[in-house]
Amino acid sequence: MKNILDWAGKNGAAVVIAGVVIGLFIPPLSNAARPYLSVAIFVFTFGSFLKFDLKSMESELGNVQRNLLMVAWTTFGLPLLIALLIVVARPSPELAQGLLFWALVPASPACVAFAAILRLNIPITLLATVIGTAASPFYIPAFAALLGGYHLKIDPVAICLQLVLLIGGALLASLVAKRCAGGFIRANPETMTGIAVLAMFLAGMGSMRGMRQNLLTQPTTSIKFIVLAYALLFAAELIGTLVFWRYGRTAALTAGLISGTRTITLAWVVLGDKVLPLADLFLAASMVAKYTAPGLTKWLLARVVS
Repeated sequence: MKNILDWAGKNGAAVVIAGVVIGLFIPPLSNAARPYLSVAIFVFTFGSFLKFDLKSMESELGNVQRNLLMVAWTTFGLPLLIALLIVVARPSPELAQGLLFWALVPASPACVAFAAILRLNIPITLLATVIGTAASPFYIPAFAALLGGYHLKIDPVAICLQLVLLIGGALLASLVAKRCAGGFIRANPETMTGIAVLAMFLAGMGSMRGMRQNLLTQPTTSIKFIVLAYALLFAAELIGTLVFWRYGRTAALTAGLISGTRTITLAWVVLGDKVLPLADLFLAASMVAKYTAPGLTKWLLARVVS
């Protein structure tokens, strides 16, 4: 098993892409993996926590201004930018809904695992994920009403409880693991990355449920939306990187990562039965971009950082 985890850790980006491809072209596997998305998110967050120590988090807490600016940008700045884009481009109401809620939801917990795979700043992604998710029940309804005229009902207690169980539980489990097997964890960093990668493989596969059917029934629209999702993700990452470039390459690229990697599943949760068909398709297309983009950019990012 260790050999498998080592191999997955060394080839993390490709393994995650493979999960998306398998889920896309083998629907029974995607359907089987879908119920375990929550488990996968917990495991890849746990695996990511094994990659850093509390000292690195303490050092990041000292960069208060930079970190608050990054959280403010991903939480408020990006939605305002996308809202302006919607006003200028005037897409159809259904696509506009998908674009708006893609931007409104916070940075994804997957950012923590992606940061481990791409060797970016894990503490920054963790802070952005935790703060953004904790604030989301309060700012999403207000922004949705202001920017799109949507009236949403979100239970902030339920969202915060979910955050505590997910992030807090994964953190606690990682601390216990380090306490019991700290030497092994420090000596096998690729194995720890492999844990997160295999969980991401499962998440990517489960996220593709229904996407193959969309490609068969609406091939032109589906392909256009996938291209648009990639363009939106890479544009958000590029803008986020440029905005924070003065803080150093690794921090700036991490800001780009949390800018373009959104908690798309939360968009479906908050919209519920109000999600429009084409908005639903765009969000599904965004899942393809979300799980494959790190693999497509890993080579470039490694050279920019070095």
